[in-house]
Amino acid sequence: MNVRTKYISFRVSRSEKKAIALAAKECSVSTSEFSRRAALNLKVTLRFSPEELEVYNNLHTYHRNFKSIGNLIKSKHFHKNDMVLYELEEVIKLIKNHLGKFEQ
Repeated sequence: MNVRTKYISFRVSRSEKKAIALAAKECSVSTSEFSRRAALNLKVTLRFSPEELEVYNNLHTYHRNFKSIGNLIKSKHFHKNDMVLYELEEVIKLIKNHLGKFEQ
C-alpha cells in the first residue's frame, strides 16, 4: 500500500467546496479521496440509493424477461410476427442502454 505523506492543496469557491463534499458523500468517500481519484482520472463510482438499486434490479429483470420472450418469438414453435419482434427488439435495446448508464 502506498503511504501518503505529501500534501497538495488548492483553492475552491464556497459552492465548489459544497459540490465536491456532496459528490464525495454520494460516493461514500472522503473529499480527499474523491479529489485524488478525480485528479488521477480514476473511476469515481456513485453508490446507488436503495431506490436506484431497486430500479436497476427491476430493469435488469425486465431485460432478461424480454430477451426470453424474443427468443421464444424467434423459435420455430411460434408463428412469427415481424412487427412484434421488431418492437420487442427495440424495447430490449432501450433497456440495455439504460442498464449501461447505471454500470458506468
